Amino acid sequence: MKAVSQEKYVLEMTDIEKQFPGVKALDHAMLKLRPGTVHALMGENGAGKSTLIKVIGGAVRPTEGKIILNGKTFSSLTPAASAQNGVGVIYQEFNLVPSLSVAENVCLGNKLGHRFLKDRREMRKAAQDVFRELGVQIDPDVMVGMLSTAQQQLVEIAKSMIRDVHILIMDEPTASLSLAETENLLAMVRALKEKGVTILYVSHRLDEVLSISDRVTVLRDGRYVDTKR
Repeated sequence: MKAVSQEKYVLEMTDIEKQFPGVKALDHAMLKLRPGTVHALMGENGAGKSTLIKVIGGAVRPTEGKIILNGKTFSSLTPAASAQNGVGVIYQEFNLVPSLSVAENVCLGNKLGHRFLKDRREMRKAAQDVFRELGVQIDPDVMVGMLSTAQQQLVEIAKSMIRDVHILIMDEPTASLSLAETENLLAMVRALKEKGVTILYVSHRLDEVLSISDRVTVLRDGRYVDTKR
């Protein structure tokens, strides 16, 4: 008799609840991410998408629920615990310092091996290496404030990849991009998937979701509706 194979997930969230004063943002929400896939998270405004990804990133503490991340069980995560377990989140509001160079932003707070990068030449080389791996051409010496929105988004991705992120969450990544910039970003997402990175892609644009996703989870009013392949 054959053993029944069990699906493997890098992230499992079950019965996630979040109560804000007067508002229940998440109501028994759930999400399961398979390794090396692009998984879309969809829903109308107020569906709970942003709250759910903030729970994963450690920015919001759930009222109830269970999170299993890389085989470890948590009732909640801190930003540090999330990052230590290979999660990177790119929010709609970028976490960049405009007055610092691209290289400094990419390496800011990140480690190479077990040490922080401090030397400017080290940071420049580290940024160049990750851009080369991603197939991106951005001058590491340019101030981030001089970059376009699309380029700043690539810097955010590079920040995540330099610390070996396994799960990358992208919150409405094409909201401010042109059609050409959107196509470039989607190509980047496909390339990251080929490298084994799991992508949680949050979007309300159905055409993008259908073109890029392996699975789609829908939330409505903070509740889990369904997951489709």
